[in-house]
Amino acid sequence: MESLEPVEGQVVKLGAEAVITAVNWSGYELILKRRVEKRYRRPEIDEAVRRSRTAHEAKVITRLRELKIPAPAILFLDLSSSSIYMQRIKGQELRSVLTTTPDEQLVNLAENLGRIVGRMHKGGVAHGDLTLANIIIDDRGRPWLVDFGLSVFTTELEDMAVDIHLLDRSLESTAPEKREQFMRGFLRGYEEEAGRGEARAMLSKISEIRSRGRYVERG
Repeated sequence: MESLEPVEGQVVKLGAEAVITAVNWSGYELILKRRVEKRYRRPEIDEAVRRSRTAHEAKVITRLRELKIPAPAILFLDLSSSSIYMQRIKGQELRSVLTTTPDEQLVNLAENLGRIVGRMHKGGVAHGDLTLANIIIDDRGRPWLVDFGLSVFTTELEDMAVDIHLLDRSLESTAPEKREQFMRGFLRGYEEEAGRGEARAMLSKISEIRSRGRYVERG
């Protein structure tokens, strides 16, 4: 593979664990996610942790692509630098389009997202940070999931309920006037994919999580 050169001045996101940068390879725009060193850890431990988390995230994304979940395709994995080069999804974060999307389109979007998350959960994956900032709406109005640094392979109801709880809290803080409408559509889509029994159990678990005051919304 040819060397990849950063697109000048285009750092997309600075996170606690990683830097997200737009890069260019042979005329194609990609996203580079590189986990940064943590100097409070011993160097050999830090390297092992970053490699392990990078490999895990790549496995999650690969699994999601197998499940036909709209997630970025991985183009290149470089464990020596704890880096993942992946497809760049052109669009806007969901939080940026909530208030400008007509109600009917927003409901359709919510239902589509609910089906996607339901399929992800049925496939044994919880996103771990399902906030409006980690859902990209492309130029055709389709939702994509991004940023799987906290994702887990799981069959635990709590892990999956946390996803929906975080989405709800994110709506509550960003666009409270859209929250009820959006979540109704989302849950219809989720039930359609996951089944009525699973959806009801999920709602009960979300109510329990909310009553405990855990998992404060992260943006």
